Amino acid sequence: MAVLEVGKPYIAGRTSIATRAEYNFRSGQHELLVCFSHLSEDEITAVRTGEAEFGLLIFGLVILFLYRFGEAIAWRDAPYSWHLVPANERQLPEAPATAETRALLCVVLVDADSNIVRALRALTFSPEFTSALHTAITEQAEERWDPGEFDAQLRRACQCWPTRLRSHMGVPD
Repeated sequence: MAVLEVGKPYIAGRTSIATRAEYNFRSGQHELLVCFSHLSEDEITAVRTGEAEFGLLIFGLVILFLYRFGEAIAWRDAPYSWHLVPANERQLPEAPATAETRALLCVVLVDADSNIVRALRALTFSPEFTSALHTAITEQAEERWDPGEFDAQLRRACQCWPTRLRSHMGVPD
């Protein structure tokens, strides 16, 4: 597994990568990968040190992980499905040890234009959010997987959002 460093390429040998936001829970770890084009210093600072807020929206088979960093990065979302995680990395969340258990999230901010990691940050979710997210992932894993239905539900979910968010999620108008 590659070690990520600020100022180094996210993917070795690449000079740019696609803009996207991906939330993943794999191998027991939560990760938010945010790749922006035309990344500003305000956005970098917001991810590094700004107030971070998270939300969760369940839309049928789709888990939408919502996030915001300070004033520079307004609410955005990243769709997730446990079924899209490579089989060898799928792992259900562990039951919380106590009611105060907090899950750890690794945030990676990449300048998509240069493929350079611009910020790394570790955050914890509130105990309530940890419980809600873990429950959503576990329930999703128990559902029958239908890729066509997932895609259809993702498109329907995106129709509920403004055009700006639909394009950010990579779903056509």
